[in-house]
Amino acid sequence: MISFDVNELQQFNLRVACLIVKDNCVLFQQFNNEDYWFLPGGRVEAMEETSATVDREINEEYGWKVKAKRLVWIVENFFRLQGTDYHELGLYYLVEIEGALNVTDEHFSCLEGISVSRWIPIQAFAQHPIVPAFLKQATDLEQLMFTNEVKHIINRG
Repeated sequence: MISFDVNELQQFNLRVACLIVKDNCVLFQQFNNEDYWFLPGGRVEAMEETSATVDREINEEYGWKVKAKRLVWIVENFFRLQGTDYHELGLYYLVEIEGALNVTDEHFSCLEGISVSRWIPIQAFAQHPIVPAFLKQATDLEQLMFTNEVKHIINRG
């Protein structure tokens, strides 16, 4: 995976994130014992196309097959976690899954067993600890399906 220590207190990650929108809800993950929610995805492997990372991560975490995907955001994400400063370059894809997805209020475990997932209504983002923070203002997610624009976002915090 493309992730390395810059020095003792800083780390760089190249990550893809998957924006899966269904019934005005978005799928989020939460690591066990953490209090924040984030979009599913993961770190890119060396020599792996980022679109292939989307397929691999969704299959590893949920066993789902990706039907379609489109890059929507390039995010320079700067944040601190457990005493380490992270510089993360995130490629965010709008992802459509093959087959039917059941949107419920229930939490469910990912196949890897290290996180839980849940669908959060777009209009309820402000009531949840969602990271990166720019996602809380992204209430026009349904419109992403009707544009080919890719936005560049810088997120600090």
